[in-house]
Amino acid sequence: MKEAKPFIGQMDRKISVVKFVATRNSTNEKEVTQEVISTPWAYMEDVSGTEDVEGKIRYLVNKKFTIRYNAMVNDLKNQLGVLYDGKLFNVVNVVEIGRRSHLLIIVKDYE
Repeated sequence: MKEAKPFIGQMDRKISVVKFVATRNSTNEKEVTQEVISTPWAYMEDVSGTEDVEGKIRYLVNKKFTIRYNAMVNDLKNQLGVLYDGKLFNVVNVVEIGRRSHLLIIVKDYE
């Protein structure tokens, strides 16, 4: 299935693409911090939502964000997260649309 590039006016959501960095604190404990690598405008598309029952009911949210091409985002792929509307989504996959034109970022989150 070929994804279409969005029109520039459709890219109206501001997101932050973050990389997870493992560091040590003063007591030598491992901490995972977030480092913002890009804050692009994006086109958001809600894909689906399902309920998952594993001892308790969790709601799975799937979204797609389309941004302009960014080499660092394309290289790191699923080692990233997306901050949108105060929530952190885990990146499942990054798909290149066109030749260095746009990137489709597929994310998920459990509520």
